Amino acid sequence: MSAAWKVFARLPFEAADTEDYAAECYQCRVIAVGWSEVGNLNQFESREDLKSKLTELHRKWFPGRPVKPRRVGSWASSLWHFKESVLKDHVVLCPDRKSGDVYLGRVLSKRVFHDRSLLKDKCDFAHRRRVHWLRVLRPHEVRSIWKGGRFGGRQTVTSVNTGLAPLRRFARAVRPRRPARTRKAAWHPDKDWGRAAELRAMKWLKEEGLAPTDVAHLHCGWDIECGDDKFEVKGRKSFGSMVRLTQNEWSAAKKLGKRYMLLVFTAPTRTKLTKSTPRKIPDPFRTATWKRKETVTYEYFLDEG
Repeated sequence: MSAAWKVFARLPFEAADTEDYAAECYQCRVIAVGWSEVGNLNQFESREDLKSKLTELHRKWFPGRPVKPRRVGSWASSLWHFKESVLKDHVVLCPDRKSGDVYLGRVLSKRVFHDRSLLKDKCDFAHRRRVHWLRVLRPHEVRSIWKGGRFGGRQTVTSVNTGLAPLRRFARAVRPRRPARTRKAAWHPDKDWGRAAELRAMKWLKEEGLAPTDVAHLHCGWDIECGDDKFEVKGRKSFGSMVRLTQNEWSAAKKLGKRYMLLVFTAPTRTKLTKSTPRKIPDPFRTATWKRKETVTYEYFLDEG
């Protein structure tokens, strides 16, 4: 495997904008980093030139505060790596803080490019490279490669030097996308299995320290409430079964945005279901791709290809 890089699609915690844009990068087939006001990275001939520009911007972003050379040096290091060290065909890993997933892809761009347009809804990170995303690594898969799920460094762009052999196997294990017609039999949900998943979700949310209320019988467009947060629960026996949202659930997800989270439990047996953890998809209307199917009303199926 060629070199591997971990890239956070978010700014450092001291910045005003700490939003995580990993899902937007995944949807738009790019990897992007911030500090957009620096301008096109290709204009800088050395790291010191870039560092001087960042020092100037630090005074603008944090008026009245002394410049911290170590902080500016860290910014310059990340951007310089993104420009000079991340190359075409290198592997990139982008952690999603919201879901716990890690997006695994291969860089397509020979050079970094600068684009201030929004990626999807909110992300304006202008330093970008095009990426062919190979697959989504779930939290348990990440932990199987790196103990504790930790890899790479804490900076925005860092090299990954461990776990490359198992990572190579995961990259090769990508299943080809099947035509929708082969999944037709899985479009109809198993109501009993769905209810078992809802009960598991209630228990899991309590284990997370929340106080959930089961409202599935009210047909609100979600199954569980925790204060202002709403959770829609889906259960399935295998990854071959599609995740479906009804028109009512779709409308609720669109309206509630960040207050709506989809929890998908995948387990082959009820025994394993009672011990499973969900795949979390926050704000699924905006952070996931869906295929619409017209029946009596519209239904929406999660595109996991």
